[in-house]
Amino acid sequence: MTDTSKTRLYLYYFVLLTLSLALFYCFHRMTIKHPEDYMYMEKCVLCIISSFFNIFVLFYHCTHAPHPKYLILAQRRFVIYIHILSGLLEFLTCWIAFCTGSERIATIAAIIAIVAHVPSAYYQTSIAFGAKAIMVAGYLFAINIHLFCALHLFFNPSSSYWLLNMFLVHNIYVWCRVLYAFFDFLGLFKDSLYTNSVVIASLILIPAVLGVSANMLFLGYVVSSILLYLIIVRPNKIDRTYYVGERTRNLLVNKDVHNNWFKETARLVRMNKDNELSDQQQAKLVFDLLDEDKNGYIDGEEINRLLKEWQTEENFRNRFFRWTKNGQISYENFYKNIWRLGETSIGHFQERQNKEGRARARFIFDCLDNDFNGYLDSIEIQKLLIQWGLPDNEVDAYLANDDDKQFSFDEFYHNLKPVWNFAYENMTLKDTDEVLKPVHDHSS
Repeated sequence: MTDTSKTRLYLYYFVLLTLSLALFYCFHRMTIKHPEDYMYMEKCVLCIISSFFNIFVLFYHCTHAPHPKYLILAQRRFVIYIHILSGLLEFLTCWIAFCTGSERIATIAAIIAIVAHVPSAYYQTSIAFGAKAIMVAGYLFAINIHLFCALHLFFNPSSSYWLLNMFLVHNIYVWCRVLYAFFDFLGLFKDSLYTNSVVIASLILIPAVLGVSANMLFLGYVVSSILLYLIIVRPNKIDRTYYVGERTRNLLVNKDVHNNWFKETARLVRMNKDNELSDQQQAKLVFDLLDEDKNGYIDGEEINRLLKEWQTEENFRNRFFRWTKNGQISYENFYKNIWRLGETSIGHFQERQNKEGRARARFIFDCLDNDFNGYLDSIEIQKLLIQWGLPDNEVDAYLANDDDKQFSFDEFYHNLKPVWNFAYENMTLKDTDEVLKPVHDHSS
């Protein structure tokens, strides 16, 4: 990313912050005339349903591995633990305050939200999956209204109106997870499941807090943030695709574009029309096409242009350009690090069996060790971390403490448990006649 692009991006963040602050005025104007018992029964019903759903969501998170993007770096791990703990405390204190009428407990609930749950939510916004054009704005809107309600409750701890409002906004995520499971079960929104779940959850709960016109404000804020991004940042075609596309993780390459590239390569299509070529033969054919001077190497700049054409993840493009400073890519490196970018998951199958601990880590390690040399090298590790959603600077921070920039199995087992544990849960396993669906669709 150039300095000009960074400046535009920072300017966009500043304008979005200003727009977010303007929301507080809108929230104030929409709630100032509400009586204390505004939609009281409706809110109570929604709170009871939300609390019921919480049981299943908590059980799910207690029995399944969390996403690695929250656990790989120490600061992310610390923040997500703060977020989870503060969320549980806020849930409990809200219920205790409601049942007992205690102003002191209500004040504690508001403080927990203000100093812990809301800040930790802001911190996680940048790594939200789904369509960032909608997700980032949607997250900020929900977090802002959560802070707005918490501040009002802090100054009015006797108000059941603000207590119920804060509790409802707090439970938007719970509704998101429930809707996600429901839509997934029905097969709805397959290409935008997470984004639609978040949006619909917001449209259900926010009107109970702000009133019937709240959805117009929510949609207006999302649309405004998208238009500001397009006007201020002026993204190129690749960045715009990344911004509006649904992502359950950071795919290193746009698979559809990657596959279409081969279809548009006439020579490859002709030779492979009957699927007669193996994967390595196809890779060698493309390598030879790109190796114009037939010296056994491809120029690094040529590969960089190809990566852009495939709409490759920007973090990977920047890093790959640094990896190829000598401008020479051999066929072995091309096949290992470029050709297989189109793979979006660990494509291995095995007879169904339960693996735990070290055996589970060994299986994932062997899947990732493409050249079977007993190590995951720096490029393999960086590709893996980018796919798990770590921002570019956090990938550098993670590798800073690794002197040799490669991982043996023991290092992988001890240092990357969030990766191998989550990856194993989300692999497709073959059990004789049955192919099981991964637990999450956030796998890599």
